[in-house]
Amino acid sequence: MGFERNYQIKIPSKQLNRLFYSTSNNQQNLNPWFITGFTDAEGSFSTFIKPDLKLNIKWRIVPRFTIKLHLKDLAILEAIKNTLGVGKTRQNGINSVQYIVESFRDLQVIINHFDNYPLITAKVSDYLLFKQCFEIIKQGEHLTEKGLLKIVRIKSSLNWGLSDNLKKFFQM
Repeated sequence: MGFERNYQIKIPSKQLNRLFYSTSNNQQNLNPWFITGFTDAEGSFSTFIKPDLKLNIKWRIVPRFTIKLHLKDLAILEAIKNTLGVGKTRQNGINSVQYIVESFRDLQVIINHFDNYPLITAKVSDYLLFKQCFEIIKQGEHLTEKGLLKIVRIKSSLNWGLSDNLKKFFQM
């Protein structure tokens, strides 16, 4: 219409492009509630069951906390990593990066964070199931068939599905 120049509000996306972020300088820690909100939107809590013939039970349990974003948003993942003090960031494909926490010691930091700053969306149910799996692993029960079955039951309540090999193993 020709009156666009009279708008008092600037286009937010054009304003964002003018901000420059750097992951090399020491940034302030992020507000912990920001990390929780960001996880509510973009994070995931997963527990993988993978075959491993080296173990007595023949299955390895791998809990993992992940946030995946576009490559242009690497700075925010670095800020989350620096604030929490655990995990790693890595490229995942051509235009994607991810923040991953999978070390058992580091996952305890993640559990503590979300216990102190709880999620508020439906993702809280994923977190609580993830935490149950983490506690089973923490107690060493995952190294027994009974503990493995507990984790499988927890996973199945999330409808994550089981691999064909695992279904055959449990005769499901």
